[in-house]
Amino acid sequence: MTVLSPDDVRPSRGGRPRDPSRDEVIRAAILRLLADVGYAGLTMDAVAAEAGVGKATIYRRWRTKEDLVVDTVSDLNAAEVVEGDTGSLEGDLRVMLRALVAMVNSPVGAATQALLSSMQHQPALAEAFRSGPLAIWTAAFNDMWVRAEARGEVAAGLAQSLVSEAIGAPIVQRWLVNGEPIDDAFADAVVDVVALPVLRAAGANV
Repeated sequence: MTVLSPDDVRPSRGGRPRDPSRDEVIRAAILRLLADVGYAGLTMDAVAAEAGVGKATIYRRWRTKEDLVVDTVSDLNAAEVVEGDTGSLEGDLRVMLRALVAMVNSPVGAATQALLSSMQHQPALAEAFRSGPLAIWTAAFNDMWVRAEARGEVAAGLAQSLVSEAIGAPIVQRWLVNGEPIDDAFADAVVDVVALPVLRAAGANV
């Protein structure tokens, strides 16, 4: 999957307008390095070497390592979230949780996992994560709940409830805590064993 946002030609923070033809290569290199060495071990020169571009290409885009990582994190997941409108909440849940599984198993997921420990010490990085990837996934799940409300499958307000938070929790726990394999079969099991029973207990028509 691509990790670029649709708006991949906007000027970078403090540099000249980008050459879009190189953005994907550079961002892929950034993700690989973040997964391998984390934020602390990442350097601008290492990104240039990993991407196979000159150092000037990197420094024209970003003035500092923080700018580079913040800009990259801001666009993470923009192309990872799929539109899950299948016509039913059960179908939407399966599509969305499978998309979440695909993300955590991708270079984006590996880079995100490596960055989480740095976010508490880097406010700009934490804000980029909240306003970028987290906001994108939150909006996608909120849209799913709104569609379910319109179909009469759930009561209003479920998107902000503890029930909605519990739906994806098993995947996040395996990803960040247990380290156990996560695949589409596990996503479907979460729907069948966790999501649907919890929703029915909350009065949902699923």
